[in-house]
Formats: sequence, C-alpha cells, structure tokens
Amino acid sequence: MKTNGWKGFLRLMLLSAAVMLAFFALMLQDAQAPVEPEYAAETETQPPAASASDMGEKVAAGCQIIQTMGFSRCGHSVTRRIEAPEHVVGMDFAAAQDYYALWQIEDFSKGKITMSREIPLYCPMHEVLSVSDAGEIVLSRNVYGDGMAATKEYRRQLSEFDEETQAALLLGMGFDSREEAESWLTAH
Repeated sequence: MKTNGWKGFLRLMLLSAAVMLAFFALMLQDAQAPVEPEYAAETETQPPAASASDMGEKVAAGCQIIQTMGFSRCGHSVTRRIEAPEHVVGMDFAAAQDYYALWQIEDFSKGKITMSREIPLYCPMHEVLSVSDAGEIVLSRNVYGDGMAATKEYRRQLSEFDEETQAALLLGMGFDSREEAESWLTAH
C-alpha cells in the first residue's frame, strides 16, 4: 500500500503542535504578573545567592526544582515546577550552579532548588510581529520558553515601513492575539 508522505508530515506537525500547546498550557497555569522583589527598592544588585551552608548539601531524589522565567519584553513571568532529573541527583551547590549556568540559584537544599532567569523575549501568551532573515514580516510565538518560532508569514517586506516602525519590528512587537497583530499590520 502506497502512503502519501505529505499527509504523514502534516499529521506529525499537527501532533507536535498539540504537544507544544499542552506543554505551554501547563506552564501558563503558573503564569503570574511580575512582582517587584523586596530587595529591589534597597539595592540594584542581583538577588541573594544560596547561602554558604547550602553548599554542603546534595540534591536528593525527588528534589523539586522551581524555575521562574521572567520575560523582559512583556514583563510577565512563568514559574514551572519539575522534579530534579536523575543526573542532577547527588550534585552539590557548585555542580548544580554549573549545570544550570543560565539560571540564578536563589535557594538550594536537598529537597528544593529555586532559581530564576530573565529572558529578553515575549512570553508564550503573546503573538509577535517580527522580521524573518529574508526581511519579510512574520507572526511568531515563544513556543520554546527561550526562543521564538514563526507561525505565519506575510507577503510584506520590512522596507515597506517607515524607519521607526522598522526598528520596532526588528525588535518584535507583541500583541495579545493574532487578530490584534493582523489588525495592526492591515492598518500600517
């Protein structure tokens, strides 16, 4: 029996999209508006790192890792809770800090590690008008947490816009819905 490769590819893409949507639905359950940390009013330094007493402890099986991703482009944050991967069990503070090098570990104990990271993107709740490598306007969405993926291409070039709008599009312009983004694009 001959199968159509194109249909199989479409099924795989739809299944992948469904899995990603389910993942982000779970992540967004913990989405919260940004909260100004108490220490920010007193100093502009980074949040306090784990204390020296924490450094002697080792990650235990079942340890909860609480990761807060702050998205600087929109000001939202998402917190996710995961169980420590098997290969992290047994690590001390220094090894965990090396493993999670992109994160600021704020609290470290054998049963719970709390960390945060600031990401210079819009969060997964936004549709973003931006520019492809070919200079075309695209609608994209944060589907990876720390990376954007184009979801729709438009037949408009960056060069069609004035300089100020070009600069905004190059950074990415966030909207609450696809309809809002397309309405803005139609008006410009």
